[in-house]
Amino acid sequence: MRSFIKKDLLIFLRDWKELLSVLVLPIILVVVLNFAFAGLFGDDDKVSMDLQLAIVNQDDEKEAMDQLNERLVSDAAMGEQEANAIVEAAGGVQPVQLLSDYLESDELKDWVTVHHLEEKEAADKVKEGELDGMLIIPDGYTADSLYASFADESATKSLIYKMEEETLDSSALQQLVQGFINQLNHQFAIQEMTGGADMDVVLPEGGYEDLGTEHNFTLTQYFTISMGALFALFVVTTVAMKTGLEIRGQVFNRILLTNTHPMRFLIGKMVSTICLVILQIIFVLIVSHFLLDVFPGRTLAFWGGILVMIVLLALVMSGLAAIFTVILLRMANIDAANGLFMFILLLLGTLGGGFVPIYMMPEWMRTIGEWTPNGLFLKMLTGWVQFEDVSFIVQPSIFLIGIFLVFTFIGLALFPKRGKAQ
Repeated sequence: MRSFIKKDLLIFLRDWKELLSVLVLPIILVVVLNFAFAGLFGDDDKVSMDLQLAIVNQDDEKEAMDQLNERLVSDAAMGEQEANAIVEAAGGVQPVQLLSDYLESDELKDWVTVHHLEEKEAADKVKEGELDGMLIIPDGYTADSLYASFADESATKSLIYKMEEETLDSSALQQLVQGFINQLNHQFAIQEMTGGADMDVVLPEGGYEDLGTEHNFTLTQYFTISMGALFALFVVTTVAMKTGLEIRGQVFNRILLTNTHPMRFLIGKMVSTICLVILQIIFVLIVSHFLLDVFPGRTLAFWGGILVMIVLLALVMSGLAAIFTVILLRMANIDAANGLFMFILLLLGTLGGGFVPIYMMPEWMRTIGEWTPNGLFLKMLTGWVQFEDVSFIVQPSIFLIGIFLVFTFIGLALFPKRGKAQ
């Protein structure tokens, strides 16, 4: 077994072009990207944002109280006197005005610019990219939301938020609106519990919230981790492609002629991949750290946790290398197999945040990306860098081990029997 591992390591290390590409290129990319994006997501006390939002108000607040009175009498079967008392108490609660005050408050005026437009004009501006999104307040929204709070029922009308495409700005606007709605519903729930005695609605405050992280997670750290994971995929692809050279050189057939169990060939590929991935990521992290001070002032326990996660990723990469090796042994066209490997590498690299920062992707892509080996590794290290808490990495570690076992089982199950390899 030792001779197989030595063979694969020597084949890889003798190729200086491949060796430099997986060791030096990621460091160059980390340095270049760090300076290219410097200040974009910096540590400034105040982040400048320019969110453009159109509000399309189709509701008539003057008629809302009459509509509320009618519903209380007809639907809730209240008496006129009781209904008038509720309407009078609700007069100071105008959800549409509260929303407008919230979005145009001093806390948000530097972030959000509100435009009061008609629906067609707003839709055209959103489509042309002049606005990040539009918020439609449907007719009867005020009366319906107030009635729902007093009658303890679900509202039948809701605010409608529209955007042309999901971006950081449009998503931020959506979260602002959702935060207001959640706060408003919370206040209505309190009023229901207190019998409507207190009709003052407290608006949510804009600003930044400290999530209690122990350490900030910087863009430099993101690039360092993502590049290390991305080029670990390149190591897997390179090891697999070397198998194609061995097939062309009849190395695999000569191994069979020695009466050596062919499974050792596959296990040798897996072990050598583990060694190469560990060395590659450690090299990238350490050199980047000394060049850019990526992880300043961290403890030995922190680096020990990173080493454990690197080993877990290396295990997964070895399982992927086993699958790639099996594919090469079973396919007659080696070039087609290499093309397939590069496609898988590009797919995993993109979804896992190697080519594009994962937080700039749509939500559905981020969800899928977190289940890729490199994306899961990035998620683990992000939590570890910020909190240095074992509880944040236990579940992802179990998932990585599970992926490794699945990949290994597939590789062993599909490994061709003696005489079946192409």
